[in-house]
Amino acid sequence: MRLNHRQVEAFRAVFQTGSMTAAGALMGVTQPAVSRLVRDFEAEIKIPLFDRKGGRISATPDAVALYQEVQRSFHGLDRVARAAAELGRRRGGELRIAASVAPSFFCLPQVIARYRAAWPNVRLSLRTCSSPEVLDLAATQQCDVGVAVVPAEGPGVEIELLPVQNAVCILPETHPLAERRVIRPGHLAGLPLLMISDYSLLHHGVIQRLEAAGISFDIVFESSFSATICALVAEGLGLSILDPLTAHAYEGRGIVIRRFEPAVPYELKVVYPAHQPRAERALSFVELLRGTLKTLRP
Repeated sequence: MRLNHRQVEAFRAVFQTGSMTAAGALMGVTQPAVSRLVRDFEAEIKIPLFDRKGGRISATPDAVALYQEVQRSFHGLDRVARAAAELGRRRGGELRIAASVAPSFFCLPQVIARYRAAWPNVRLSLRTCSSPEVLDLAATQQCDVGVAVVPAEGPGVEIELLPVQNAVCILPETHPLAERRVIRPGHLAGLPLLMISDYSLLHHGVIQRLEAAGISFDIVFESSFSATICALVAEGLGLSILDPLTAHAYEGRGIVIRRFEPAVPYELKVVYPAHQPRAERALSFVELLRGTLKTLRP
């Protein structure tokens, strides 16, 4: 037996309204179309469902029994429809993101583009600021998701580690050290270094490695923006050890990238407001971010 959903819908509408014409209005089709659907349904199941006398119709006992079963099925479909509508509502709304400079410019644009394709009804906002400000915005519930290099814990926030990257050494394309595959602290002795500002956790990690090597190093420039450092390295002002997001964005624009050892982890983290439910739209954004970071080459 091959039942057609439209035929079942027509039977249900006629049973509920007691009229082919009214059933047609309910379904948005003509009266003849409803009559044809019901006749085809009766022919398929080989059971008469309505008595037709003098322009009036009445349901047969078999129709009453069948209607109860149809109602159960349609109630199930109604539940599915309500669930789908609720999913649509959940996929709407707003997602407020706060992030430090490097991910804002050199990682999150890719994530946001992919997110928009999956969640087209969500309105996004991105606030770019320093890492300490990201913590403050999350703690005061002014953002839903923060992305920055921050300590493992903080008041008023919940923090999760993202896939770890390592800082890299960048140098001018024509620099003699460009011939090396790995740069070590000893190679940097006495050379001019351009560094990210000293409030950065990355800055402290690099300084620790240089001091542990016992070398004399010369910091000639500091900036809170790693993109500025990349541009100055390309101009030949010195070398730097930077986050890999910015470095790879500038690769081929007058600089080369080399692995730096001993490794300095660049540990981006996700920051959530504490004691707040995490919406599905926020969790989906973070999963896309994780996937994007995993594709970045070391």
